[in-house]
Amino acid sequence: MFTPVVTLDFWNTMVVAKTGGEARRQERTDHLLALVQRYRSDATEDLLADARRTAHARFDAVWKAEHRTLGADNLLRFLWDALALPVTDAEHAETVRIYEESLLVGPPDLTPGLADFVQGVAGRVRLGIISDTMFSPGRVIRRLLDRHGLLDAFDAFAFSDETGCAKPDPRAFATILDATEGAPAQATHVGDLRRTDIAGALDAGWTAIQYTGVHEDAVANGPAPHAVAPDWDAVSAALDAR
Repeated sequence: MFTPVVTLDFWNTMVVAKTGGEARRQERTDHLLALVQRYRSDATEDLLADARRTAHARFDAVWKAEHRTLGADNLLRFLWDALALPVTDAEHAETVRIYEESLLVGPPDLTPGLADFVQGVAGRVRLGIISDTMFSPGRVIRRLLDRHGLLDAFDAFAFSDETGCAKPDPRAFATILDATEGAPAQATHVGDLRRTDIAGALDAGWTAIQYTGVHEDAVANGPAPHAVAPDWDAVSAALDAR
């Protein structure tokens, strides 16, 4: 008999992405602008914003087409290319660190009821996280969860910067089953995005629950989940109904 496995998406499922966002953006912008101005006297926030849009477009194209996230290291290399900036290795490494750890400078709020849900299911199921990390890597997300006293509730993690693959790649889901000795028929994933969370879970043979408490993804963006949950009580009810 397999123990049930439940995994959660991170952004806009476990946390409200927009909260703390301004502090995170300001931390990154202040550092970038000071660095760029060492090389270019004409550097302005508008110039930097244009270059960042170019870099993010390249970053997102890989995420969507190849199902992998490149992380802050590659994103910043795209940015240096866009600005034609010959930064040193030390400058690059420090900027990567600031990007990655900005999550702790402007920490996002937990979604309402998330902590109670986690504490309620921990021990009854094998609990995991499957997250496309972008430029907040798994090591930093773990630190944030530890601050909230939630880290030890989780049995397994599939952070895309560590696995090398992003949802809906089936390897993201297989990573969790390998770690928990679970089976697809007893596994459920909860996330907000139909293209990644729902499609990936369904393709892996899992139950898929769409969490809409923060972001309600459009129907046209992907397949229908087994259940739609506007809050964590509804997620619990959907799990109990399985």
